[in-house]
This record gives sequence, structure tokens and C-alpha cells, in this order.
Amino acid sequence: MKRITYSGGSIVTGNAITAALLKYTTTVADAENSVTVDIPVLEENGEITVHEFLLSPASQFDVADVGGMSSEEEAKRFQVPDMPQVGIKGKVEEGTAAEKTAEDFNAVMNDIDAGLGE
Repeated sequence: MKRITYSGGSIVTGNAITAALLKYTTTVADAENSVTVDIPVLEENGEITVHEFLLSPASQFDVADVGGMSSEEEAKRFQVPDMPQVGIKGKVEEGTAAEKTAEDFNAVMNDIDAGLGE
């Protein structure tokens, strides 16, 4: 278990969730983006609730170990959530328009590459 302290307070959640959250926050920051994720949190009364976190390049966390639950129980109670994709999203085109789009894209990339040496 880990306690994550942030600007608005702190939460307790699973080790795997904490590791995924920290790695994902780095991805969000690298993409200069913001996104919300739902994180299962252990409340003081022992119940698990879901908190929605806003992650951005400004997100800062302090993480500390917290005991009190076996790793098997933790894995059952704290499932790592799906994290939404951040950054550029591609789209696959089909048909005759796809070849023209690819040619246009390649021409633009060649122009960019040619200009980088200036």
C-alpha cells in the first residue's frame, strides 16, 4: 500500500496503482496534456471508493509506504484502472484517399527534414 500526498491532501491506494499513476503522469507531462483518471482509494473506514484525479504537467506527488494489507488482498481490492491515451492519436485511412494522404504527409515530412539543416 502507498500513501500519495498531493496539493489537495492524500490518499491510500495499492502499490501497482501508484506505480501506474506515477508512470502515466510522466506520460501526461511529456505530452503537455491534462487528463482525468479514476483511482480506487482506501478510505479511513476501510471501504474502497473511487476518486477522480486531474493529472497535468504540473502534477506533483509524494509517495510513502503504508502497511496493513497483504499483497494478495491488495491485488484483489485495488485493480489498476485503464488510463486514457494521451498525445497524438492516429487514424488509419483506407481506399484511394489513403495513398494521396500518405504522399502528402511524406512530402511535408521531407520539407521539414530539408529545413532542419538550415
